[in-house]
Amino acid sequence: MNSFHRVRRCIPRTWKSFLSRNLFGLLPDADRRIPEIIRHNRLVLASRYLNGSGIEIGALGTPCPVPPHLTVKFLDRFDDSGLYKNFPELTNKKLLRPDIIDNAETMETVADASQDFLIANHVIEHLPNPLLFLKNASRVLKKGGILYLAIPDRDKTFDSQRPVTSFEHLLKDFTEGPAWSRAAHYEEYVRLADTHNTTQAWKTEAERLALTQQLMDDDYSIHYHVWDVHAMMQLFCAVREKLGLPIITESMVSSGNESVFILRKQG
Repeated sequence: MNSFHRVRRCIPRTWKSFLSRNLFGLLPDADRRIPEIIRHNRLVLASRYLNGSGIEIGALGTPCPVPPHLTVKFLDRFDDSGLYKNFPELTNKKLLRPDIIDNAETMETVADASQDFLIANHVIEHLPNPLLFLKNASRVLKKGGILYLAIPDRDKTFDSQRPVTSFEHLLKDFTEGPAWSRAAHYEEYVRLADTHNTTQAWKTEAERLALTQQLMDDDYSIHYHVWDVHAMMQLFCAVREKLGLPIITESMVSSGNESVFILRKQG
């Protein structure tokens, strides 16, 4: 059992005063404590909203901290050796071995209405077709089930220079398939977001084009889509109103560079 699953089921009393002051804001020395605060906030939301058994998608080496009474299986598109190959920057980090090898957008091996919860932290922005993922997340959740999503805030990440992805763009990816926009996403990522130690990853136009093509050939997992907090809230309203998905936003907490959304499936 990893350290994330050894947390106490009940939040210690000393935490309660801490969280009442800091769940919706950061401490004065927050710059040094952001990872700790993010973890605390994730755990509080998991403790409050998650029960039963479910799946975490794309955990890699940092699974969501959850109380020990939950049963969690892990899903990814590669086995552990494939993950190391696709993410060479994680070579020296211990990665979880997935229980389920499947496509996060379709989850074809996961039965309808079979899960009490789904967790996907910093995943949806990596998916070419986020609306397909949300549709299938709704499919596999039981009535009343929870979709737990941590999404990076564009304004607080390396994506800060990129335009927010519109719902119209996502809808076209959903209805026509995402192939039409794939090259443009990679081009935008390399041009506006790909840096190394805050230095642009390319110097000449030829290097930029070559890097873009290399990432596409490798099917490297970039941030296809980016949202600020306002766009995230609009997205989850739109999937309910325009796609008819039976999910409602029950809670949202922002801390560090992310916002965590708690979405509940209605009957």
